[in-house]
Amino acid sequence: MTAAEKNLDLSQNLESLLQDILAIAAEHEGKGETQLVILREIEQLHRKICEQYFYPTLPERRRDLYNLLRDMEEEGGWPYIARPKLKFIMKALMDAESEKLEQPELEQDI
Repeated sequence: MTAAEKNLDLSQNLESLLQDILAIAAEHEGKGETQLVILREIEQLHRKICEQYFYPTLPERRRDLYNLLRDMEEEGGWPYIARPKLKFIMKALMDAESEKLEQPELEQDI
């Protein structure tokens, strides 16, 4: 199964869940407090997925991150990433790159 086929399969699986959430929101149309609860739950789920599953998979090398960002740009669907978290990710990448530049002799000796 190709990556595109896997993504399509995943999208189809998620579509059912998304429709259920929209149905719940429609059921409570006009009830601002209930809509707020729904939005808060969705936001909490988003954060949990980011923290536990997405962020740990981010590449450590600059080239790999570039490839990931390029793929995201080409396919669309950028996830919301809080600015402080983006800064943390970029700092981690820069630190890793700096360490790599400071230790070129070690790689040459191997």
